[in-house]
Amino acid sequence: MSSAETAYDDFLSNLGKILPKVDAELVLRVMYYERKMPDVHPSVELEIHYKSRANVERKRAEIISRYGFEVALHGKNGILVRGNMNTGKIQEISNDPEVEGITGTASIASY
Repeated sequence: MSSAETAYDDFLSNLGKILPKVDAELVLRVMYYERKMPDVHPSVELEIHYKSRANVERKRAEIISRYGFEVALHGKNGILVRGNMNTGKIQEISNDPEVEGITGTASIASY
């Protein structure tokens, strides 16, 4: 294994320790766009999966109230969230103890 591959594997391992509930590919894409276009946060769509006992309707309302993102219920224990956000916001959302995991997509934000 080359030193570049080892460095990449170490980076992903460390990222997983910092954001254990968030898909690493999503975080990488968001960070990439944050650096490419530093004046505006990337456009992100999150799929947030909650534990079975979570009140997803309340979680939906909290995210709308706190962040102003577009939010829709998704399945029995999930919500879809859309908005311009950085890795800090994703980390903040993932810190909710009722979150099981977060996946999603990111693209360059439109002005």
